[in-house]
Amino acid sequence: MGEHKKEVCVLAAAGMLGSSFDKVGFYHALEQNPDVIGCDSGTSDSGPFYPGAGKPRMNRRAAKRDLELMITEGVKRGIPVLIGSAGTAGADPNVDWLVEIAREIAAEQKLHFKLAEIKTELTHDQLQHYMEEGRLHPLEGAPEFTDRDLDSLARCISVIGAEPFIKALEDGAQVVIAGRSTDTSIFAAVPTMYGLGNGFAWHAAKVLECGTLATVFEKYHGSMLAWIREDSASIEPGHPEMTASPVSIVSHTLYENTNPFRLPEPGIVMETEDASYEQETERRVKITGTKLTKAPYTVKLEGVKFEGYRRVAVAGVSDPLILKQFDSWLQTCERDARNKIRAGMGLEPEEYRLRHLVYGNPKDPDTECVGIVFDIIARSPEEADGVISNVWHTALHVPIRDWEGAQSQAAFPFSPPTLMTQENGATYSFCLNHVIEVDDPLETCRFTYYDL
Repeated sequence: MGEHKKEVCVLAAAGMLGSSFDKVGFYHALEQNPDVIGCDSGTSDSGPFYPGAGKPRMNRRAAKRDLELMITEGVKRGIPVLIGSAGTAGADPNVDWLVEIAREIAAEQKLHFKLAEIKTELTHDQLQHYMEEGRLHPLEGAPEFTDRDLDSLARCISVIGAEPFIKALEDGAQVVIAGRSTDTSIFAAVPTMYGLGNGFAWHAAKVLECGTLATVFEKYHGSMLAWIREDSASIEPGHPEMTASPVSIVSHTLYENTNPFRLPEPGIVMETEDASYEQETERRVKITGTKLTKAPYTVKLEGVKFEGYRRVAVAGVSDPLILKQFDSWLQTCERDARNKIRAGMGLEPEEYRLRHLVYGNPKDPDTECVGIVFDIIARSPEEADGVISNVWHTALHVPIRDWEGAQSQAAFPFSPPTLMTQENGATYSFCLNHVIEVDDPLETCRFTYYDL
């Protein structure tokens, strides 16, 4: 695999493994004989729960359906299959989850291939080593992280670049399932391996990462293709009824970036200020002018800590007497609820968290109903249940001076009014959004190979 190629074709099966990508576009794309089939399987968009709990966001059956299509066609056609950020968060349990699915597919379909597993979690000792050597640096807006924070860290995951994918392929893997990785590295790895690790490879990878989200109109969610060369890249959707335009490609180049002209990746910066986009065919866009500059090799870290157990209650308020004094009514609800919680449960305000989110504008005279979400986090599931019950029950009956006697101030769309998130409401927060300086792009990785 060490030879150089003049052109490399990259197929992104979809923007997210488990999103049930369109088969028509996928099979049309396969007719172009791509050099690699890739798919991102993760995101931090869904927040800190998934890395904290090590749980996948996507449905297992849907993820298996997509992965089975990719592996079956990849093995049959001799095309490597790369999956990055396994199981949403790319934490060790998320990788285990997707590797188990891959092994299941191989057994059921009687497929034989070499599977590479790349885990990218760091231990507390590893992270402390980087801290002691002064190699941990916060990204813009990141909270301070100290030795004291290390004790409360639930999980720390490194976000790898293209090099670990390349190593796995050079070691003979036909399917690679990796932990947390940059979205672009999944698609830039094979062009880089074939000597085309230029600005066009990374620019195309940036567009491919979300599949057909970069098309003019996403009629069918699914596959995108890119052809990488020394002097350009060309991009088009797999489905013959869909098109890409310069605007749709530029739009995705801007997507999720603080600076649309400088896009950092491990060891490099992609510079798009001089990039040009032209309609090469009715469905295809050609990119020229993108540059790549070297940068110190750093690896991003994503870390989370456990906060407690969440409970919420959703309520609607439509009484005009309440709406005209809505702010003071909410303040009274919170005050009275906290008094009841102190008296009945022995909890002080600093021992739990309480907030409310308001949907609608009670000050608008045309408003007929306002929605409220009461949100609490407590130290145990039992305390969480008790606190939220006090809160929603107080909101139901807290008195106002404009009315005498019994009153019901809020309506609840669910019974019981108390709701919880997954894992009994276990709640995490991000505490690490940093980079570490590394001597070797592989040093945060653990490789395991399986002959299936």
